[in-house]
Amino acid sequence: MTVARDELRHLQAALDRLPLRTREAIVLRRIHGLSRAEIAHRMGINEISVSRYLSRAICALADTLHGEPSNIRRKT
Repeated sequence: MTVARDELRHLQAALDRLPLRTREAIVLRRIHGLSRAEIAHRMGINEISVSRYLSRAICALADTLHGEPSNIRRKT
């Protein structure tokens, strides 16, 4: 149980480091299970922007959680 709590704290810290809109998009998608269309409507943006926010969030979280520097840009 202690390991799981530590992992959750690490994930929360990684989420807290994301820019506000990026964090909002990933939380709405992965925690609340909203579709891209629902997120776009709720955030007042288009679905392409939602996709970009989600992509940035996933890359940043992966970098943080797997120990890679978050300032390295991934090629898409």
